[in-house]
Parts: sequence; C-alpha cells; structure tokens
Amino acid sequence: MVCVIIWGLGCSFLNANSVQLEETLRRPSKNLSWHYFKKKFKKSNTIPYAPNSRWKYLGTSIGILGVSLVIGIVGLYLMPESVTNWDREKFGIKSWFENVRMGPKLDNDSFIFNEILHPYFGAMYYMQPRMAGFGWMASAFFSFITSTLFWEYGLEAFVEVPSWQDLVITPLLGSILGEGFYQLTRYIQRNEGKLFGSLFLGRLVIALMDPIGFIIRDLGLGEALGIYNKHEIRSSLSPNGLNLTYKF
Repeated sequence: MVCVIIWGLGCSFLNANSVQLEETLRRPSKNLSWHYFKKKFKKSNTIPYAPNSRWKYLGTSIGILGVSLVIGIVGLYLMPESVTNWDREKFGIKSWFENVRMGPKLDNDSFIFNEILHPYFGAMYYMQPRMAGFGWMASAFFSFITSTLFWEYGLEAFVEVPSWQDLVITPLLGSILGEGFYQLTRYIQRNEGKLFGSLFLGRLVIALMDPIGFIIRDLGLGEALGIYNKHEIRSSLSPNGLNLTYKF
C-alpha cells in the first residue's frame, strides 16, 4: 500500500514537471529572442571586436552600403535643386555618359556637403574594412574605390558631372578621419564601452562613427549571418548561451 502511494506521488510530481516544461517550451520564441537581444546589446562594445571572418563581415558591410547609397541618391534627388545643384530633367543613362565624358570639374556645392558630409562618408567607407580586420592602406583604398567608382562615377554621375573636390576630399580626408574613428572605437571598446565614464555616450559615438558596423555588431545582424566576435566565448547549450566573455 505504501509503495502504491509513493508511486502515485512520484507520477504526480513528474506529470507536474512535464506540464511546466511543456508550457515553457510553448512560450513565444519572440520573448526568448528579445531577452537574448537585450543581454547581447548590454555587452556590445564592452570588449574589442574582431569578426571570425573578415571577408564575411566586409561582404555584409558592402551589402548594407550598397543599399544605403541607393537610398542616398534617391533622397538627394528628392531634395530641392537649390540645395544639390542637380538638374532633375537631365537624369538618365544619356546624362550619365555625358557627365562622365565632361568630368571631372570643380563644383559649387555648399560647405556642408564638400567639407563635412563627404569626409564623413569617406570615413564611413574606410571603417568597413578596418573594423573587419584589414590594415589602414587597404581601408584607404576601399574608401577611394567606393567614393570614386560607386558614387562619383557611379550613382551620382546620373545627375551631375563628377567633382574634383569630391574625388580628392572624400577618400583623402575620409581616410584620415576614418582612422581617427577606428582608434576612438578601439579605445571605447577597451574601456568597457564607456566614453568619459558614460556607457550611453560610448555607444552613441560608436553608432555615429560607424552606423553600418553598429547594425552588424550591436543589432544582431552579424550573428544572424554567422559572424561572431572572436574575443567572445560562446556556447550553444541554451538559447541564451552562457554569456562568458574574456578580454585579450
């Protein structure tokens, strides 16, 4: 009789645990994903970042960059002609051939375009291979190729003649500024993600210096594509991992 009672209690206990486990497994995976994202974001940029595949990281950057350039040319096309100095009536393939044939020439763009935005975007181009693990020379060459072939003689040539200022300022000042961005990013990461003692300021500055890298590293796109930080110990024992990290 005692054995029967013990056996019944044991079955009830196992059944209760089974029901609880089943309910846990039935919870929306969205909650687990959001919980993992929050934990991952809290640790973002608190240790130096080095992708497990620099070519995969750079390829992802190029994909995002390509989409961004297309969106950028559309946005500039929609801006007032007084701001961009573009003639919308001359937009098209014929205009591209004509503009390429006539260029390059000095432009009359405003100070904010030539001396601020172009160096900034040149720095953003530079940061993609630099954060992937390439040296400064390869990164400067990437900035030159992107700004010259994909922008000046690529998308922008559909609406205006290539500019001498943009051909020189974007990759030259952009690479110098980009190396400064890179060193500051590394400093923040070595300082546990903080700038002037502020974690928020550190992440904000990193996001402004390298928005594409921020999407890949901190918003989870990289991990979704199989790109991980080599400086971080990972585990697949649970949905949330063991969250073990170490610094080099």
